[in-house]
Amino acid sequence: MHFSDHSSSGKEMKNRKILIIEDDPELLGLMRHVMERDGYLVYCAANGPDGILRNTQENPDLIILDLHMPEMDGIETLRIIRESDDSVLVVILTGYASPDTIRAAADLNVSEYLSKPFENQELVSVIGSVFKL
Repeated sequence: MHFSDHSSSGKEMKNRKILIIEDDPELLGLMRHVMERDGYLVYCAANGPDGILRNTQENPDLIILDLHMPEMDGIETLRIIRESDDSVLVVILTGYASPDTIRAAADLNVSEYLSKPFENQELVSVIGSVFKL
């Protein structure tokens, strides 16, 4: 019999899918670049409705979700995603989280928070800790 350890083997980790929902195209591009360089499969959405659709289509392992977006904010976006997907890991991205927002996000099973602005290494580190790499 052959047993293989997938706990943090490169191939298993590198096939993880990340969906970034962020309305700032520059930040979206930067995060995509950093995550792809780290070996993740990255999908992007520029707003809540697009993010909800992409989550359904791509079934990512993790969503990086901006709280402050026009049309539909991150909390509303996550509420809708949670109606059909209660297991996807979520990292909230925010420049200014109020206590009410943090409570609402906590009620929606958020794994981690990342405050803007952040360094590339912080992003990589937070994603790694959520995936427990």
